[in-house]
Amino acid sequence: MKSNVEHETSDGSSLLAGGIADLMTSLAVIFILLLAAYITRVEDGNAKPAGSESRETTVREVPLQPPHLTVERSSVDPDVLRVVIPTAILNFELGKSTLLPPAEAFLADTIPYYATMICGQQGHDVESFVIEGYTDDQGEDIHNLKLSQDRSFAVLAKGLEIIRARLPWAYECFQQKASANGRGRQDLMRNAVGQPDREKSRRVIFKIHLRHT
Repeated sequence: MKSNVEHETSDGSSLLAGGIADLMTSLAVIFILLLAAYITRVEDGNAKPAGSESRETTVREVPLQPPHLTVERSSVDPDVLRVVIPTAILNFELGKSTLLPPAEAFLADTIPYYATMICGQQGHDVESFVIEGYTDDQGEDIHNLKLSQDRSFAVLAKGLEIIRARLPWAYECFQQKASANGRGRQDLMRNAVGQPDREKSRRVIFKIHLRHT
C-alpha cells in the first residue's frame, strides 16, 4: 500500500512539474510578443509620417515671422506683402551677382521661416514667394536686366540649397511657389536729397503674393 501511495505521489509531482514548465513557456512567449510589440510601437513613433513632419516643424521649430523682419502691405495691391530687409544685407558689388557672406548668413537665418510659412499649414493662403533683383542706374538696360536676374537667381538657388539641407519636406513646395525675377534699374533707392543711392539699389527683395479672397 505504501508503495502505491508513493507511486501516486511521484506521478502527481511529475504532472505538477510538467504543468509549471508549460506555464513558464507560455509566459515567456507572451513576454516576447509584448516586447516585440513595444519595440514596433517605439519605432513607429520615432518615424514621422510625411504629413506630420511639416506640422511639427511649423509649430516647434520655425515661427511664422522672423523676429527681426517686418512686412509692408502694398499700397497698389493689398494682396502683396513686401518683406522689409535691413539695409546692405542682400546687396551686391558693382557688376556682380555673387552673394556676399552677410547675404548668405541672412538667407540661412530667414529662408527656413518663409519656407515654413509657404509650405506649412497656412501655406494655402500664399500664392507665390517672389524674389526680385535690382541694379543701380549705371550701364545699359539690357545688361542691367540680365544682371538683376542673375542676382535674384543666386538668392533663389541659395535658398533652395538651405531648404534641402534643413527642411527637406518643404523643398518641392518652395521650388514650385518661389520665383526669381530681374527688374533692372527700376525702383532705385534714393538718398536724403533724392539722388540715386547706387550701393543700396544693387539689391534683392522678397514679395509674398497672397491668394485673392
